[in-house]
Amino acid sequence: MSRNTFIAAAIVLAVAAGVAGAWFAARLGAPELPEQARVLTTPRPVPAVPATDQAGRPFGPEQWRDRWTIVFFGFTHCPDICPATLQVLAGTRGLLEDLPPEQRPAVVMISVDPGRDTPERLGEYVPFFHPEFQGIQVEAQYLPEITRVFGAAYAYSPAGEDSYTVDHTASLFLVDPQARVAAVFPTPHTAAGIAADLRRIIKLEE
Repeated sequence: MSRNTFIAAAIVLAVAAGVAGAWFAARLGAPELPEQARVLTTPRPVPAVPATDQAGRPFGPEQWRDRWTIVFFGFTHCPDICPATLQVLAGTRGLLEDLPPEQRPAVVMISVDPGRDTPERLGEYVPFFHPEFQGIQVEAQYLPEITRVFGAAYAYSPAGEDSYTVDHTASLFLVDPQARVAAVFPTPHTAAGIAADLRRIIKLEE
């Protein structure tokens, strides 16, 4: 074998080995990307706004840290989207019970109706779907700030005499253990889809 032929053969073998190595790495080592959730390139810190949980305790920056949290914006008088979402999230938690406790997501509903959704009212409503779910009342003047950071929206609409309803974003949001909005789950939601994507996101962060 000539020297040039030997060098050419060595190059071919090296390239083939590199391709094979990349293929095996992709198959065995690289984590899967989420199928539905949109992971933010630059996570956004959750703002420190005055808030109260369903037990009447302050809910601030420290309560967001050191855990994964699925967040959605809703209200207790919501006729359909909110109870359906909480039901889906209860199913999601059930599918994630095999995870270590620190990786099982907390679930928080931030009320877009703080005038009616007192901590007591939230305490009656939100844990009905899962005993560990939390409802949060943010003071009305700070709702625009926190919804803007999450990328959510809400608007009040009349609903008969002396009544109103609230139109709001139905997307879910994932807060990472550094208290940052890290991903968005657009609609439609399924328990299996959310659970699978959350596992993928946790793998990506490891």
